[in-house]
Amino acid sequence: MLSDISDYANWIEIEPIETGLSEDSKFHITRNNGTELILRVSDISHYKRHCESARFSEYVHNRLGLNMNMPIEVAACCGDTLVYTLYTWVDGVEAETKVCNLHTPEQAKYGEAAGALLRRIHTITAPEDILPWDEYFNQHLDELLDMFRYRINGSFKGDGQTIDFIEQNRSLLAGRPQTALHGDFRSGNLIVTKGGELGIIDFGRWCWGDPYMDFQCVGRSCSAPFARGQINGYFEGDIPGDFFALMSFYTAVDSIKRIVLAHARGKEEYAEAVKSAEKTAREYDNFTGHVPNWY
Repeated sequence: MLSDISDYANWIEIEPIETGLSEDSKFHITRNNGTELILRVSDISHYKRHCESARFSEYVHNRLGLNMNMPIEVAACCGDTLVYTLYTWVDGVEAETKVCNLHTPEQAKYGEAAGALLRRIHTITAPEDILPWDEYFNQHLDELLDMFRYRINGSFKGDGQTIDFIEQNRSLLAGRPQTALHGDFRSGNLIVTKGGELGIIDFGRWCWGDPYMDFQCVGRSCSAPFARGQINGYFEGDIPGDFFALMSFYTAVDSIKRIVLAHARGKEEYAEAVKSAEKTAREYDNFTGHVPNWY
């Protein structure tokens, strides 16, 4: 399937990466000179998205100089039926593994560093000619809820309260600023380098939007101290009054979205998404409050 990729002859190991709900197939590549790469492959219909993600990654790196995956090549393969992007590899240990084995203060310290990193990404403001955030997101939300309710007949314990909470809080979207977003910012997409610094991977779900939406999956990070640290580090201890209401709103939406995405990937991943949504509902006491119990 991949043999017509121009660099294929130099590869000595191709290891599938199974984590995440991305539509892309992902592979860890090792070249014959020891260089490691990330390969993302999807249907040719996603060619434009691959190009946009590559350009966005370059833009963020040029603006901020982050230690992150950088695109090497975007092209078609497999008789022009697939599109692929080759990215550089970020060397280090996954934060998901590294941080959970540390003492609580060290976990919180890495969380604070992650929050500071996210704040840097959010310094990149969105173009002025895009739709207002409430207009754009409400359209997306209508489609998502329609898909969950009627097309996949989704359900989980607490789904009624979760959806009611979403519907009752759409007004929070009005007037929100828009910046660059990572789209899936959590410990699973962070790397701890040999020097103890944080690198960031997988901008595959990037977008322009409300910066608080990048906290939608902080609760799925490796530990509560890390998640708390990320919030505290981002705001440097001065948390705005509207933050938790918006974070809980986006977290509720993310629970629904993950179930919809998982539905097409089989029973096992769907069951995991349902389990995660039920855990999130419990953390927010079925969304009767805005502050999760882990904070």
